[in-house]
Amino acid sequence: MNSYLQSADIFKIINQSRKPLIIVGVIAAIASAIFSGPDFIKPRYKSESVMYPSNLTKYSDESPTEQMIQLLQSSDIRDSVINAFSLYQHYEIDSVKNKTHRTEIFKMYDQNVSISKTEYESVNIVVYDTDPIYAAGIIDSMVSYLNKKARFMQREKSYEVLAMSRQRLSLKKMEMDSIEALIQTYRDKYGLLEYKTQAKEYARAYLKAIQSGSPRALAESKQMLTSLGEKGGEFSALSEHLWRVRGAFNDLKQEYETYLNDVSKVLTYANIVTYPVPADKKSYPIRWLIVVISVSSSLFMAFLVLLFLDSKKMKAPIH
Repeated sequence: MNSYLQSADIFKIINQSRKPLIIVGVIAAIASAIFSGPDFIKPRYKSESVMYPSNLTKYSDESPTEQMIQLLQSSDIRDSVINAFSLYQHYEIDSVKNKTHRTEIFKMYDQNVSISKTEYESVNIVVYDTDPIYAAGIIDSMVSYLNKKARFMQREKSYEVLAMSRQRLSLKKMEMDSIEALIQTYRDKYGLLEYKTQAKEYARAYLKAIQSGSPRALAESKQMLTSLGEKGGEFSALSEHLWRVRGAFNDLKQEYETYLNDVSKVLTYANIVTYPVPADKKSYPIRWLIVVISVSSSLFMAFLVLLFLDSKKMKAPIH
């Protein structure tokens, strides 16, 4: 065959077989035009969105863009989209009788939904569907589910920290209440209010009682000084400790309120650059391209057949 191709006049063969080739080309063109029509191939519409990640909590060494892609590719978001858009019915997959329905729906989903990272560290979502409204809606829902999932994961961690903070705050409150109750006992039983101020006042009262010579005033002032001397040090130490515990309690309370705010705040995790819109023109199939490829392939195959037949004719013995 190779030697024949080298010696044969290809253009001569084409010229001699132009009518069959024209017929094959016309038939291929008509057939491909018909079979690439909407009656045989459902047109698919493309919707696209570009977004940057934001407010995502760091879990590992992956970049925020890679983290966003991981979330968008999660089974939670995929299953939520499948259920929200009834994709089993939309893709005409029988979820009852078909034993491999989950494999088929996931395959269809992966064929129609593409998530990738761009050279500018943004995330590109592309969805193809026979319904342009579905294509754009699926992207919108994916972004919505992304926000919910990222918010849930962030709050899950925040709840753990919040619970620990609440426990520390509760323990510190119990300690503060216990010290305050003990200090109140000293106040009620010994009349202690403020150690340094009372020490000065009691000493001044004792000196006045000595100067006045009143036995009753002397006994009362001496009793006050005795109580202050016996319990004043403990009272002063407790007061200083209470001051420190109150400071720690206020710090823990501020920390708790911060964690509580983290749990209750509503954030979004995607800054959308390009919003998805329903396409007004199909993206697939490209009819003219199918016709060109079909005609070219048919002509090439027909030429090979003609070439083969001509070579056989050349080799046939002459009787």
